[in-house]
Amino acid sequence: MISLYLLKSLSILPLKVLYFISRILSFLVIKVIKYRTQVVDKNLSLTRRFFKNHDLLNVKYRFYKYFVDLYMEVIKMNSVNKKFFIKNFKVNNIKDLNDFYDQGKSVLLMLSHYSGYEWCISLPYYLKHDVAAVYSPLKNKALNNFIVKSREKHGISLFSRYLAFREIFKKEKQGKPTLYGLVADQSPQLNSKNLFWTKFLDQKVPVFTGPEVIAKKYKMPVVYGEMKRVERGSYIINFKLISLDASKEKEHVITKKYLRLIEEQIKKDPSLYLWTHNRFKHAKN
Repeated sequence: MISLYLLKSLSILPLKVLYFISRILSFLVIKVIKYRTQVVDKNLSLTRRFFKNHDLLNVKYRFYKYFVDLYMEVIKMNSVNKKFFIKNFKVNNIKDLNDFYDQGKSVLLMLSHYSGYEWCISLPYYLKHDVAAVYSPLKNKALNNFIVKSREKHGISLFSRYLAFREIFKKEKQGKPTLYGLVADQSPQLNSKNLFWTKFLDQKVPVFTGPEVIAKKYKMPVVYGEMKRVERGSYIINFKLISLDASKEKEHVITKKYLRLIEEQIKKDPSLYLWTHNRFKHAKN
């Protein structure tokens, strides 16, 4: 409970103060706590051929600074409102998505753990669609409830990844066009029926195909949310069309296009990808 009180207290501080705290914490995280530094080093080492023009040690240090900043932003989202997001988060080509709404179509938004992806909880402020997202519940129930409430207060519906297919089925039966946000760039369980092996960042890895399966089932348009960090506390998202109708695409085409779009972003600035996840634990070289 003390930790939740601390999070709520931090949330009301100005972002500038939180970023000052972030500077101190990022040093502690990498030098003292050494949070997942072995995983980060392993991931960067495995993918080093993909980043020929980058100094990987520099990437590592910049990543940890961004990583702590991101968590400060997530904490801040518990106390902010629509005005905050409109000022700091620019959503481009909104008309393209609203056109799908006018046609009565739900949309699958594929996101990645890149840049300020957490800011997408504010999309209900910008779009005509209902907005829902699939998330992984935390083991700490109190902390999980804090995160869920922080997100849902901005109008987004959250579906546990364990219930996602069922909840999307129920939502589609209601007939209201919905934008479904899914992140599928991390390592899936090997016993999942919705996976296939392919290249990602120069490594052969299993990839979760659940988003593609959902989009095909409901004949949805599929877009990629390209997140860009302008500066601390300021982001832009561009929606890139992957498919107008997923049901007409060959198997795995959507997932492969999604991975290529992520790679394009990471290649430009690898420090903004979430390297603390053990993405390559099942990699085959």
